[in-house]
Amino acid sequence: MSDNLRLLWVLAAPFVLGIFTLRGCGLRFGDDRLGFVAWIWPAGCLALGAALFLFVVCQVEPWLWWIAPLFAALATGLLAARVRAAPLASEVRVPRPRLHVGFLLLVLALVGWCLLHMVAGASRPLIDGDEGNIWSLKAKSLIVDYYRGEFGAAQQWNLHPDYPLLNPLLQAWVHSQFGQIEHFASRFLVQGCVLSLLLATAAALRARLSGLHAGLLLLLLPFSAKYAQMLFTAYADGMVALGILMVVDGLLRWRSERRAAWLWLAALGAAFAAWSKNEAVLYLAAATLAAVVNLFVHRSARKGIVSTSLLCVVPPLAVIVSQALWNRRFGLRSDLLGANPTGKTLPELVVEQFAERAPEIGQKAASTMLLSPEPHAIFLVLLLAPLLWRRTTFSQRLFPFWIGLAAAVVGMHLIYVGSFLPLQFHLDTSYLRVLFQLVPATMVWCAALAQAVLSGSDAAPRPADAPAAP
Repeated sequence: MSDNLRLLWVLAAPFVLGIFTLRGCGLRFGDDRLGFVAWIWPAGCLALGAALFLFVVCQVEPWLWWIAPLFAALATGLLAARVRAAPLASEVRVPRPRLHVGFLLLVLALVGWCLLHMVAGASRPLIDGDEGNIWSLKAKSLIVDYYRGEFGAAQQWNLHPDYPLLNPLLQAWVHSQFGQIEHFASRFLVQGCVLSLLLATAAALRARLSGLHAGLLLLLLPFSAKYAQMLFTAYADGMVALGILMVVDGLLRWRSERRAAWLWLAALGAAFAAWSKNEAVLYLAAATLAAVVNLFVHRSARKGIVSTSLLCVVPPLAVIVSQALWNRRFGLRSDLLGANPTGKTLPELVVEQFAERAPEIGQKAASTMLLSPEPHAIFLVLLLAPLLWRRTTFSQRLFPFWIGLAAAVVGMHLIYVGSFLPLQFHLDTSYLRVLFQLVPATMVWCAALAQAVLSGSDAAPRPADAPAAP
């Protein structure tokens, strides 16, 4: 088989699996045409990663991994045949916004811009930086060292041996299908997630704003230097951003329509984020905190909380537990839990270093939001919303998302307070990139806020140019 045919197979497998998975969750192309296209890739990568993980655990040799997509297709096909997106309460059909030609042309132009960056990034071998020393190293270990019984020992060279497996599994899939370590094409599946991030953000913004306003807000994303860095590389930050965006978008849609399919979208996003990078666990903990606080602030929010929790919590919880068991099996520990030169855990270092580091980190945050050319200024809207639009921000529909995102932003800064690394070095090498993980989701929340403010209602109004419901 030629390399071109191999590459076509490598890319086609997650695409087809994504369609099967979304259909199994009750999502249809007509629900949101742009959104459906955007969600195919993360859903397919998650399904493919799950099948590959099962193959690895069962010691299936890499030369047989071509069967994994067929296995996953059978499983998702059965899901598609059995699962029906029955409404959990009185279903509300929200009219879908029209994809005007101008907005669609803008999205297509931005996709072309992203593809140029992806091709340029793939021209460089994946051997250095964090993408080489964390993600690529683990991917190669899954192919080479695991079947020799040396996987755990090989991770002594990994900067973060405890990091989740989805990114390495996707790279290992490419290696296995090419029959060798592929230093260039192995980025493609991860880069595809960053492209999907653009499409998913566009769909989420357009679902809440007019084409003009959605397009203007969308422009914050692709011209960010950090977004471009993710297009060039196999970092997992774009994957986390995509997963968290799907959580916020899915839950906002569910609160408007009460369709179980939107809960499944949120659950897929939560599992995808949790299996991409450790920061997602912090964000999901912030979301859990937000849900608990919302129960006390809005008593009516208790309605349907059991079904919501089951659908949204079980998939990411399964991912987190399986990853923890994997790490325990090979003795892979997190530097946040004491596996660092100080021997101290994150809470201990936060208490010890807070007085010294908090002012400097606060200054860094302020300068980033006020002076940086990056889109991180969107966090100012998040933080100032309770002062400027108090009633809307604290409405039952938007309040849990506000407190969850705000808690996630604060929690991420506490990570830097409790870092064992020299503070300036840590800030210079990761601060903007890691904080970018929350930018797309915050953009969507700001769009929902603007939607409510402009309409004078908290009840998920339709875009001004959307057709009336029949």
